Amino acid sequence: MARTGKELADKLDRVLAEAAPASGYRSMLRAGREQREIARSAVTELRSLMALAEQEGLPARFAQTSVDLLRAPDDRNLGLSARVDFESRTSQYYGLLAQVVDSRGSLAGR
Repeated sequence: MARTGKELADKLDRVLAEAAPASGYRSMLRAGREQREIARSAVTELRSLMALAEQEGLPARFAQTSVDLLRAPDDRNLGLSARVDFESRTSQYYGLLAQVVDSRGSLAGR
């Protein structure tokens, strides 16, 4: 997993540097024709890299690896691992919270 992360980070470093002019209209206007073409190409490559990473489940695997690495043998870091888990699955946590709040609201109205 570490090698996969390093390889992806290396690719992203290069592509993000090349895509930098595409970060805003002013940047693109200041860039020369060649820089704009490189930036457009880099944005396309960035989208492809991110789609491939998503297909391979890398975000979830990286999040789980982070949780595993942060977990202490005696579970003293439960709060930290819970935070990392929350960051990787925020929408699921909020969805569950909404269900709990809705169910309590319907019980209170009885």
